[in-house]
Amino acid sequence: MSSQSDLKSSMSVSKQSFKQFPHWIYSLLIVSLIVSCGVFAYSSVFNDFFLSDDFVLIALFSELGPWGLWVNQQHGQSLFFRPVLSLISFIDYQVWGLNPFGYHLTNFLLHLMNSLWVGLIAFFLGKYLKFQSRDQRLIPYLAALIFLLLPCHTEVVSWISARTDGVATFFGLLSFVFYLSYKYYFPPRLLIFSALSFFAALLSKESVVTYPGLIILFELYEYFILQNNRNTLAGRFSICSLYIWVLIIYFCSRFLKLGELVGGYGEEVHLSFDLDRILQNLVIYPTRTFVTPRLESDFTFWFIAFLGLVVLFLFSLIVCWKRRPQFSEVPPILVFLIGSFFTLVLPAITVSVSMIDTQGERYLYFASGFAAIFLAIILIVILQNLALILIVSSAILLYFGTSVYDLNQNWNTAAKISEDLLVSLQEIPKSQVIINSLPDNYHGAYIYRTGLIQGLYLFDPSNQFEIEFHRKKFNPAFENVKFTTNNIQIVMNHSLVEANDSILVNNPEVGVYQFQLYNPLASFYAWNKNDLETESYQVTNLEYHQYELRFIDLTRVEDLVFYSSGKLVDQL
Repeated sequence: MSSQSDLKSSMSVSKQSFKQFPHWIYSLLIVSLIVSCGVFAYSSVFNDFFLSDDFVLIALFSELGPWGLWVNQQHGQSLFFRPVLSLISFIDYQVWGLNPFGYHLTNFLLHLMNSLWVGLIAFFLGKYLKFQSRDQRLIPYLAALIFLLLPCHTEVVSWISARTDGVATFFGLLSFVFYLSYKYYFPPRLLIFSALSFFAALLSKESVVTYPGLIILFELYEYFILQNNRNTLAGRFSICSLYIWVLIIYFCSRFLKLGELVGGYGEEVHLSFDLDRILQNLVIYPTRTFVTPRLESDFTFWFIAFLGLVVLFLFSLIVCWKRRPQFSEVPPILVFLIGSFFTLVLPAITVSVSMIDTQGERYLYFASGFAAIFLAIILIVILQNLALILIVSSAILLYFGTSVYDLNQNWNTAAKISEDLLVSLQEIPKSQVIINSLPDNYHGAYIYRTGLIQGLYLFDPSNQFEIEFHRKKFNPAFENVKFTTNNIQIVMNHSLVEANDSILVNNPEVGVYQFQLYNPLASFYAWNKNDLETESYQVTNLEYHQYELRFIDLTRVEDLVFYSSGKLVDQL
């Protein structure tokens, strides 16, 4: 009897140990899986070369120190007030110099941390739902994994210069984590940490100015929907006013630095309210969060996809209505998440996220954290069965992960072309060049929209083209800085559809060259920085796929350099 009793006691202890042990090992395994998936999806970009604005960023740090990003070389003067971003990027420059690996690693680590913050936010929001404990534990992990692998994140993670949104989102999500921790645990210091994190987010990127709207939405949700009276209406107003005061302090600091409130790319961009574009963005933004770009898609495709999201949402409401009261709290929190998404994309509602490539995806990054939680909750509500949840979510995550991996091949290709162009230009035995065209982007992965001059400044020790850095005080607020040379002129930029896309050249007469893009889906871009008429040449017959270059000074014909399938050559 004694031995049987001891055996039962031993089995009881084993069962208890088994029940307790898996909690931490389960979390460790899931977190390891999440990190591994992220590493797999983004590992191919870690060694990618610099692109476009990356050269500008690093060149400014090399000359101006930790506050280099306060001066935007493209515009000649600083219109951005981002000291926290500038300091973080300068630390990267001090550690890694001209090694792109370290910058990509920082971007990825920021993305991993942002996934963690999304998981924590999902954890706290899950406390407001009457899910069974299994589903409550599942929500944070699923939301974090969805955010990590969303295909709309490659621009922010894979392009070094787009870390602006990664850093701002890091502090913005952290602020909301502290805020929800305060709501759940109630120590006032957490609210102070939240306000400070919000201020750091503002000092990283100005687009988080609508963040107080997120706080207001949650206070309204908690007071009117949950009818939680732990905070009075006056107390809730005080909490919201804390973030508004942070916003006021930020705008005052910004005005003292810039001398204006709007800054950025100017009022003509940020305050241009085109109703048709705004309505279109309300459809495209949530859809592009989950669906990869399509090269030849039009608005009809994205509107149909948007209707699919609407149907999914309505179906989840029907399930909640049938499963009430268990799922009674789900519809309000889904509405809160939808409101949060549109509140956070509001500053970018006047610009655009591309339907055909990855350009502009960074505008979705912060808001997509709440979209990830939205999808995680809907999957659990609709599927309910654990096995079914795991199967369907795995299929969705597989689509997301492979999409990210595929999209990163575009960044790989763009980086290879960027490096080859820089090297091939230095190998041309000329001290003066006129470049017929530089690739602007490859499927949205930027190449040389800007940055060639700065790239040569950093990577050409012989300074073959005599590039100089000029720094002049513009007014008490900021300086005018430029990297200039009279020995390089860029006539045009163009997009690439295939990596080996070429430009056809015809020389009908002396001093006249006709250029046509071989790929009919590619196009030429004449940016403001491209001089279409100079003392040496003028551009005529410009269309989206062709243009004509006429030399006024025939002695400069020998300086013409041609773009040819990923390299620059001095003769065809």
